[in-house]
Amino acid sequence: MKNFKHYATISLALIFLSTIMYISHNLIFGQVQNTLYYSLMNICIIPINILTVTIVFENIIDHKSKKKKLNKLNMLIGMFFSELGYELMHLIIQGDKNGKNLICCFDNLKDVETKLINHDHLIDINQININNLEEILLKHRDILINLMSNDNILEHDIFTDLLMSIMHLRDELIFMKNNNKDENTILHLQVDIARVYKNITAQWVNYLYHLEKFYPHLYKTAIQVNPFL
Repeated sequence: MKNFKHYATISLALIFLSTIMYISHNLIFGQVQNTLYYSLMNICIIPINILTVTIVFENIIDHKSKKKKLNKLNMLIGMFFSELGYELMHLIIQGDKNGKNLICCFDNLKDVETKLINHDHLIDINQININNLEEILLKHRDILINLMSNDNILEHDIFTDLLMSIMHLRDELIFMKNNNKDENTILHLQVDIARVYKNITAQWVNYLYHLEKFYPHLYKTAIQVNPFL
C-alpha cells in the first residue's frame, strides 16, 4: 500500500508537470493544433518503445544477470572440487577397473566429454575403501549443506543432481554403519556410488568447459589434477 501511494504521488506530479508544460507551450507559441498533433504522435510511439524496452533491453539485462549468476555458481563448483570433488573422484575411480588412464589428453574437451558419456561408470565396491569414503563425506558435510542451501544451485541441474546423489550416498553409508551389512545393502550402496561417479564426472567436464572459456590459466592448473591418472 505504501508503494502504491508513492507511485501514485509521483505519477500525479509528472502528469501535472506535463500539463503545465503543454499550457506554457501554447501560451508562448500559440500552436495548439501542432502541439496536439505531435503529442498524439508521441503517444502512438509509446507501444513501440515499450516493446523495445521489454524485449530487447530486458533480454540484455537478463542475459547479463544469468551470466553473473553462472560465474558465481562456477566459483562454488570450483570450491566443491578443491575441497571435496577431486578427492572423492580419486577414491571412487579406484573401484573402476576401466577408469585408470581413461582420460589422458585434454587437447579437445569434446572428446573427453564423449569418453565420459560412453563410459559405463561401473565400480567394484570391494576395491573402494568405504571407511575413507564415509570419512570424506562426513568431514565435508558442512560444505555440502551450505551448497544445497544456496539458491543459485537450483539454476544448475547437473550440479544439483550431483549434490543430491552425494547426500543420498552419505545417508546410506550412515545407515549401513548402524545396521547389518547384508548383500542387498552392499549392492544398493554400489549403485549409489556409481550414480555419484557418473554425476561427478559430468560436472567435472562441464566445469572444465567453463574454465577453458573464461579462465585459461586456471584451466591449465585444473587439467593437471586429473583424477583418472
